[in-house]
Formats: sequence, structure tokens, C-alpha cells
Amino acid sequence: MDEPRLACGMTPRCTRPSSATYLAVCQHVIAAALMFNGAALAQTPTSSAAPQMNAIVYHNFGSPDVLRLERVDKPVPDDDQVLIKVRAAAVNPLDWHFMEGTPYVVRPLSFGLRTPSTTRIGVDYAGMVEAVGKNVTQFKPGDEVFGGEMGALAEYVCANETRPVVLKPTNLTFEQAASIPIAGLTALQALRDNGQIKSGQKVLINGASGGVGTFAVQLAKWFGADVTGVCSTRNIELVRSLGADRVIDYTKDDFTKGEARYDIVIDNVANRSLLEFRRILNPNGKYVLVGGGGPNDGRWAGPLIRPLKALLLSKLVSQDMGMMLASMNKQDLTLLGTLIQDGTIKAVIDRQYRLSEAPEAIRYLEAGRARGKVIVTVGEQDATPAVSPSLATDSQVPLKSNLIALTLIAIVVGVSIVPIVVALVLNRRFRRRNPGKKPFRWGYYFSVMSLLGGIGLGLMFQSGVGAVIICGGIYAVLAWFFAQRRRWAWIALTLLSLNPVAWIINLVYLRKRWAEASLDALPIPRTR
Repeated sequence: MDEPRLACGMTPRCTRPSSATYLAVCQHVIAAALMFNGAALAQTPTSSAAPQMNAIVYHNFGSPDVLRLERVDKPVPDDDQVLIKVRAAAVNPLDWHFMEGTPYVVRPLSFGLRTPSTTRIGVDYAGMVEAVGKNVTQFKPGDEVFGGEMGALAEYVCANETRPVVLKPTNLTFEQAASIPIAGLTALQALRDNGQIKSGQKVLINGASGGVGTFAVQLAKWFGADVTGVCSTRNIELVRSLGADRVIDYTKDDFTKGEARYDIVIDNVANRSLLEFRRILNPNGKYVLVGGGGPNDGRWAGPLIRPLKALLLSKLVSQDMGMMLASMNKQDLTLLGTLIQDGTIKAVIDRQYRLSEAPEAIRYLEAGRARGKVIVTVGEQDATPAVSPSLATDSQVPLKSNLIALTLIAIVVGVSIVPIVVALVLNRRFRRRNPGKKPFRWGYYFSVMSLLGGIGLGLMFQSGVGAVIICGGIYAVLAWFFAQRRRWAWIALTLLSLNPVAWIINLVYLRKRWAEASLDALPIPRTR
């Protein structure tokens, strides 16, 4: 429970989710992947004569066993970049999403369909500037820096000086600095931007002993809040030492059944239902989702399911319930570095591994019991790459990727093509039986999509076969009456679609068709 499961994203968002969030939720993993993909691809020059370095590389999706320490081309900075010799890096849940290509529904756009489009891993790093481009003015060789850049599990990374890279405070170790970027920024922005925290408010941190949680407890106290941390028995003293006013042992007490009410809940582990969290929120409280489950939870939709649930629930209740979309930026990185430098907050480091042991570091993180951050140190001890993967391991991973790719293709075909074919068939049948009347193909298409949407809604709520049958049945009945051109069904499906595109189609196209149908139904006046 203690390790936050997902802390990644792009632009921070505050207050209540709007309808536009419906699409933004499905894009946030894609956005995070695309944000770092370009940087990762820029890390490695193509020249075979380029100097070499050690880096963690993966060529197939899978468990940490697919990770290998290999010799790759050392990056060369362009005019606007700095070359950084990495001294320490941190592992994050974002890393295993890249490594495993999950959630599967966004794999084609974010990670690559069958094999990884980006073969490097790691984001958080700290190190020393070795060289700078001719246009760089903020850094010089010898500067100690930290920041975020895809491909950080390597001896070197290149970073544009405008990207999230800042000077490291002199009293911080490289390991402490490397622990800050993703976890620290997520905690800060979850409280300040999404939670809109104010002094004196009551804040609950669920998963208070993990990477994000340890920063969130300290930052909430810095903001002047009354802080309650939730963790396991072995981490109670740790969370209390970070400044929590109260600590709840989730193995002994159910915090969702207590009498306490909170202004802000930061959920790093997503292990309780949204309705349970709503119960402990004040009427105008804010629920901020950071975690999205572990590496084995919801591989198909993964972190996209719970935010969609929160979006639907937020339309019905007074509390703000939404997901966390963090932003990697220089200003907040500098602020966090300053807070650690002056002793206001501290970095909690659980374990340290060598670069060659990065697979073990990620495996430990996946177990969900890390106390604070898991760090990978980079040094001379990793001069010899690990042995090549066995043929048995490599032969099995592509087979699994092929099956997943075929399944994704089947789903895309089923959702996008089948409704169109059914709509055309039904439309042709209608025209044969009703010659001269206007076609209704969009109506049939929307009916089929509504039925699929109802089934998908049942699956999303993960309440078993019963929920799928009930939701699918309701939408099937509405779709049938909709296809019969019943206006009440049109209104019901429009409201239940939660889809702006469907609203536009209904208001423009279908309204016009029904108007024409009404004119056709009028009696023809007799002439003398």
C-alpha cells in the first residue's frame, strides 16, 4: 500500500473536472509518454563511431527481466543542450509503465505496438555538467544539477537548458537531489494546485510512506495544514517523524469509517472506493488522485479507469474529485531544492542500487513496500555490461506482445468498424421498407455505440458481470427506442452519453431528421 503507484503527467489542473477532462484523462498517459519520447530519442546519436556509455535498455515489453545494461552511443549536446554525467537516478512507477507498455489501450500511441518505440528508461537524475552547447547561458561545465529527462538510467543524459534542469543545492547529495523531481513535484502540485491547500485545513495522505507520500506529508505541514497520514505498521514512526499530526495504521483501523472529515485527501494508492473517500470529505472537500494501482492492476485500462469514475461522480456530488496531472518545471524544482537545503523538508531514501542492478530496483518498487524513494547510483562499478538475455526469455516476450497487439487491433476494429457496418445494414433495410423517407444511418450508428458504451461503463465500474448486464441492458433498451425515433430515448441517450461529440450530432443532424420526419407525417391537404 505504501508506495504510490502512478505519479506522472503534464499540466496541473485545479477544481472540478469539466467535460473536456473526459478526453484529457485518456490522454494523460499518452502525454507523459510523448513528453519524454522525443527527449529519449534525442539522447543517442546514430553515428557508429560515437563514444560509448553504459545505459539501461529494453527491446521488448515485459517484467524487469527485459532490462539490460548495454553499451550505447554517448549523447552529444546540440547548441541549446547540456551534457550531464549522471551520478544518481531514481526509479518511479512511470518507468514500469514504459517497460511493460501499460495500459495496453494507449500502447500503440504511447509506447509502440509490438516493440518499444523508446528503448531507454528512467527520468529523475542528478549529476555534473560535462559540456554545454554554444547557446547555453544558464550552466557551465562543473555545475552540479538535477532534473528530469527520459533515459536517465545511464552514465550520461542531454538536456535542453529550458527543460526541467536546475542547479543542485550544495548541501544535497546527488542521491537526495535525484529523489526530488517526479515525487516532489507531484506532491507539491497535488496540494497547492489541485487541492488548493490553505493553512488550518485538514489533509489526509493515503500512502504516506511512499515516494510521493513522504514529500506530501512534509509539504502539507509547511503549508500549515493539520496532517493525517495512512500507512502500514512498520512505517508509523517514519510518517510521524515527517511531521504528521496523526498516523493511521491501515492494517488495524479503517480510516474511511472514522468520524474525522477532511478538506483535502491525497490518494497515492487508490485502494479504497471513491464513495468511501467521499464519506470522509467535507461537503466542499477535494479528492486528488495520484496513484493508479500497481503494475498488475488493470493492465488494459490501468490508471484511466479510476479518473473516469471520479469524473462521473463529480457531476453528481458537491466535492471535487479528480486526478493529478503534474508539470515538470524549473520553478517548482528550484523551490523544492531550496526547501530541502534549508531543512524544511527532507528526502527519504529507502534503498540504493548500482546501475547494473536497476532491474532489481524496479522489481522492489513494484512490490509496493518502498519507504520513500528507491535510488540507482551511477559510477565506475558499472563499467562491464550485464550478459545478454537468454534466448528463452527473448523468445517469449515477443509472443506475448504479438498477442496483445492482435487483441488491440481486434478491439479497434470492433469498436470503430462494426458499428458502421451495422448502421449501414440497418439503414439499407429501413430504406427498403420505407421508400422515399430520409435515411437514419447516424441514428443507427449512435444506437450501436450507445450499447457498446453501456457495456464499457459496466466494465469500468468493475462491479462484476451484474453491472455489465445492467448497464448494457439499460443502454440496449434506450438504443432500441432511439432507433425507433422516440424523442424521449433521444433525450435520455444524449444526457447519458457524457460525450460532447454525441451532443453536437444529436442537436444538429438528428434534430433535422426528426423535423423532416414530422413534416412527412403531416396530412396532405386536399385540393379542389
